[in-house]
Amino acid sequence: MTGSQSAQDRTVLIAGGVIVTTILLAWELWAYSSGTVRLLVSSPVRTGAFVAEHIDEVAQSFLYTGAESLFGLVVATVFALVFGIVCIYQPRIGSVSFPLLVASQVIPLVCLAPMIILVFGPGPSGKVFLSALIAFFPILTNVIGGIRSAPRAPQEMMRIMAAPKEQVIRHVMVPHCAEHFFAGMRIAAPLSVIGAIVAEFNGADMGVGRDIFISAKRLEPELMMSGIFAGAVLSGLIYGAVLLLERRLGPWYSER
Repeated sequence: MTGSQSAQDRTVLIAGGVIVTTILLAWELWAYSSGTVRLLVSSPVRTGAFVAEHIDEVAQSFLYTGAESLFGLVVATVFALVFGIVCIYQPRIGSVSFPLLVASQVIPLVCLAPMIILVFGPGPSGKVFLSALIAFFPILTNVIGGIRSAPRAPQEMMRIMAAPKEQVIRHVMVPHCAEHFFAGMRIAAPLSVIGAIVAEFNGADMGVGRDIFISAKRLEPELMMSGIFAGAVLSGLIYGAVLLLERRLGPWYSER
């Protein structure tokens, strides 16, 4: 990582910290001056006190949803990469099946959550499935875009030199598609959390989505706000993990 990149990261972190602090202070002042705000969004102090009092339950829900989201993202990544490899070896299969995958996105996947829960049950498998289903398409489209935009000259040169297909993939496709792949991963990271939380709305034994759902029925704004914050933090952590992985594996373009 270069010095300019480190300075830029520090600037972003400082600016983000200032913005978040300002929002929290304004929220607390508004909650203090309004007597009915607790029925809506509570306040930062009350929410923090609730989290401290119920830290075990909040941490359990956070870790449970985090495991579902992370596993869903991994499953989506594996299937997207496998489909990309199939498109390299068999372009006709890719050209036929990819439009069908695009057409499948016409159906809002969150609307399928109740059916998915009926099929998989209230356990974690249905949440992982919906999380992977939502995160799959952004990764896939970027991988396919990277494959289609790969430069032809290096591929033709390696074919002239009778290089096997595996070497073409390793030395041409993978380096060129890496930037596109991580771009899709950055989009899919928060979507995986959204998929898990939406699935938990429709039936779960625990999790951030379950906490948010029951908080609306019980009129518990502190539980709702703690769940919203937990989802935001979880999305940020998975997104940050993708960024760190990208900087670890893709320095030739991340420093560009």
